[in-house]
Order: sequence, then structure tokens, then C-alpha cells
Amino acid sequence: MEGRATLVCRQARLKFGTRTAERLARLLVDITDPEAIARIGDQIIECETGEELLARAGQG
Repeated sequence: MEGRATLVCRQARLKFGTRTAERLARLLVDITDPEAIARIGDQIIECETGEELLARAGQG
């Protein structure tokens, strides 16, 4: 599970920067469902801004 979260954070950092990735990492700590993490990974592609990604990821 940790590997998936690390990959998602890395992708977020590459697209939106370090600040977004660090905030996302804090959100991912509480997520235990691998499908939920995969959906957040999909949202990195779909979202245009880091703020949009964080808002959508925070909705669970």
C-alpha cells in the first residue's frame, strides 16, 4: 500500500510541485483502500491544478 501512495505522491510532485505532493501525502496516510489510492492517481491526470486534486482527494 505504501508503495502505491509513494508513486501517487511522486506523480503529483511532478505535475503540481512539492507543496501539493506533501499535502497529498498527509491525506493518503489515512487511506487503506488500494482502489481509493488508484482513483486519486487517476485524478492527477484529470485535475488541472494541485488545489483541485487536493479538494477531490479530500472528498474520499
